[in-house]
Amino acid sequence: MEELLVACDAAFVVTDSARTQWTIGNVHIRKTLAWREADGLCLQSLEHCATGHAWRPQFHANAQAGGEFSLRWNDVVLSARQAMALRGVRAEAGASSVTLRIDLHLADALEVALCVRARSDTAVIEQWLEVTAFQAGVISRVAPLMVSVDGMSAPVLHWARGLQGHGAGMPASGSYPAFQVRHEPLGAVGLESGLRSTWHEIAWLALDGDDGGDGLFVGLSYSGRWSAEARAIEGGACLNLYSDGYVTPLDAGQRWISPVSFLGLYHGDLDAAAHVQHTYMRRAVIPPTPEDFPWVQYNTWFAHLVDIDEAILRREAELAAHLGAEVFVIDAGWWEPSRRTSDNFTTGLGTWQPSVEKFPSGLPAFGDYVRSLGMKFGIWVEPERVDLRQPATWRLDWLVRHHDAIVSPPWPPDTVSGWLCFGHPAVQAWAIDWISRLVEGVDADWLKWDSNWWGVCTCTHHGHSPTDGEWHQVQGVHVVMAELRRRFPHLIIENCAGGGVRTDFAMLANTHITWLHDASTPSRRVRFHLAGAAYLFPPELCNTWIVDADDEPLTDSATPRAALDAIARSRMFGAFGVSARLPAWTDAAFTAVQAAVVQYKQLRPLLKRGRFYHLLPQTELACTELALHGQWEAYAVIDAAAGEGVIWLFRADDGAPVRRLYLCGLEATRIYALTDSDTAQVIEASGAALMTTGFDADLHDRTSALLRVHALT
Repeated sequence: MEELLVACDAAFVVTDSARTQWTIGNVHIRKTLAWREADGLCLQSLEHCATGHAWRPQFHANAQAGGEFSLRWNDVVLSARQAMALRGVRAEAGASSVTLRIDLHLADALEVALCVRARSDTAVIEQWLEVTAFQAGVISRVAPLMVSVDGMSAPVLHWARGLQGHGAGMPASGSYPAFQVRHEPLGAVGLESGLRSTWHEIAWLALDGDDGGDGLFVGLSYSGRWSAEARAIEGGACLNLYSDGYVTPLDAGQRWISPVSFLGLYHGDLDAAAHVQHTYMRRAVIPPTPEDFPWVQYNTWFAHLVDIDEAILRREAELAAHLGAEVFVIDAGWWEPSRRTSDNFTTGLGTWQPSVEKFPSGLPAFGDYVRSLGMKFGIWVEPERVDLRQPATWRLDWLVRHHDAIVSPPWPPDTVSGWLCFGHPAVQAWAIDWISRLVEGVDADWLKWDSNWWGVCTCTHHGHSPTDGEWHQVQGVHVVMAELRRRFPHLIIENCAGGGVRTDFAMLANTHITWLHDASTPSRRVRFHLAGAAYLFPPELCNTWIVDADDEPLTDSATPRAALDAIARSRMFGAFGVSARLPAWTDAAFTAVQAAVVQYKQLRPLLKRGRFYHLLPQTELACTELALHGQWEAYAVIDAAAGEGVIWLFRADDGAPVRRLYLCGLEATRIYALTDSDTAQVIEASGAALMTTGFDADLHDRTSALLRVHALT
């Protein structure tokens, strides 16, 4: 008989009569762990409550397999199955969650607390370790959550690739890889982040059978390097995510807390997994945002690089306000002595004093002007990099050194910059101080945080050891961001490249919106990025900007309205933004984007609360032209309870003019109207018919369409 230990709303922890088995969960997910003298701490079952499906543990002769966690202590790999004794168990209730803490004596050297948290309203469980050393040693390669389960028929592994190194790069031939979603029958797969946390791959793996039944996914909230193992084992599967890139020494009595891993359960296809992931991110990870967020952005970077001044930006601000922008963000180049040449934004980094030459009236006055136009005001910073040629308030002994050499990025080539060690408490205090003064001085509503290099510090006087500089670097960035959020609760922090090369789950715990990729043209590439990223990240977090491009000209009167609509719609199912020279646009382009902004604001509440669907598989873009070769794209956001939704359709220029499509997420017995926003044509059908029989989408004279979905009373 189960005994309730603690509860919070729908989340609970119960134990058996012997108090050697514990279940944590809610109405969506239940996880049961058990202590056995012979086996240590092991999974007993993992249950998807809606379907009743339960995964059982997969045990093996290998002592590492089947355990709940793994870590390397000195040169020995230890797992939960090697625990020598159960020290104690505690269950606690928080504001909206419950936490189960199981204290273990591990291999005579460590006390390890396995911490498991369930919230009341998501089908996701979080897990991390709190490690205390009995004697001095080093810890590395930690997997806070290991999944080893049986009963998966023909398991298929899914994941979304990272940026593949440099943000704008692509291979010379073959399929375009950035944010490409992979689906492979599970054999033995090894993945790793590369230099930064989303450099090659992203730390999120989903696993399901080939029958569209129940599946599970795992993720790691860590902004440093990581690796993963996924393999089929004797009719089951094993998924492990390890935080890497550090070897941390611990003194006797010292405590160390691991990154958080999370595990979710779903039923259906990968969109079902994405829905569970989005719900978890929105309710448990991302900081709160205003009701009307994400705001329509105007950003100066792709329009002007660092060649900006007060007169240029006043004109852009006036047009941005007329276009419908809600926040105006000055990107790089606003400080002294930033030059007005090319994209060299490194000159003057670290001084952080507004340029009198560029802003003779003062930057605060320009911010006031932006607000007088009805927009909010934002500003760009790169706190982790400094110009070594400029005197400033930072100190030389704060610089990251790798084996005594200053980490100095080689780009741009006509500058000399260094990387600051954010593991150093003095650097954290310095960054908090000057960023706070900047935010207060210009009354910023938005802070864009960039990070254009990466180096691992091996110094011994920065508050870390020679072998765990990366760990402390990323933790230091989180410390600074968290303090800024505490000081300025209204401030929106955009993650451009802090932590991971673009974003990761740990960064999103301290930031409100993220930049996916520098390559923002052509539109089909922007859609490709978002199609892949939207499995992991709620789409409203992902910046999608309209940028001037030679192959999609907004400055050419010959560009037809249908092409202009497609350019704008390609940014409408992410966080809508513009970074372009608005005075150069044709009237037709301005009118088309202005109309899209109006539509976006109408759809924004739906985008945030609805369920995102990929109605067609992600396209295959052929490098280097990124050719679509006749492919269609179709995306939908549906709020079944409210009876409304929206569909975005795109076809290649050489694609078939008509395509049969099938909707998802509707109520079978309700009658729906699909209204084409261009032609006003209406299709009426039942939810059952739209999902099983489908409808014919007609794009004879267009390459895109936007359809509104409404349930009829």
